[in-house]
Amino acid sequence: MRTDALREELLAVAGDLLASGGSGAVTTRAVAAGAGSSQAAVNELFGGKEGLARALFAEGFARLAEELWALDGTGDPERDVLEMALALRSFAHRCPHLHEVMFSRPFAEFRPGPQDARAAEEIYGLVTGRVAAALGPDRAKGTAKDAAIGLFATVQGLIALDSSGLLGSGPEPTDHRFRFVVSAALRGLADASRTGSSLEGP
Repeated sequence: MRTDALREELLAVAGDLLASGGSGAVTTRAVAAGAGSSQAAVNELFGGKEGLARALFAEGFARLAEELWALDGTGDPERDVLEMALALRSFAHRCPHLHEVMFSRPFAEFRPGPQDARAAEEIYGLVTGRVAAALGPDRAKGTAKDAAIGLFATVQGLIALDSSGLLGSGPEPTDHRFRFVVSAALRGLADASRTGSSLEGP
């Protein structure tokens, strides 16, 4: 029977295969075998490998959103943004396979389309909200979204350097550099937002 429980089990197997062997290891046959099911069930529930990749994409954003929502506010908007950036880095360290599916394109069969953007909307909304609070009420119209995108790109770049071992020579200098760059980028964006303008969003 094609149940929700079977779907979750197949998705968990796909995640394990991705983590241990990369996108090439995620095949409908391997996923079915790992769950003690059939390729027909995988195809019916996910529509083949593309559907498995799409489900992993959505799963990653759902997990990350849950972790970001769980962050407690500190009362300091700049600190709240830094805590969010650190949570993003922690997620990338703990779930590198999901992070890659979310922000890279390891599956040749899957390219996110407009319908997939909804998986990421909650994350971008959370980021924009915290960045807007840190920019303050004097920001020019539309600059909160621009600043959030810029900061998110900065954080993702730092995560990429970190995962390559190029951000620092050890845990302490790496952590210091990550925190320093995120805070400096946010302050620079806050300054720019008071004089800048944007054609998009609030």
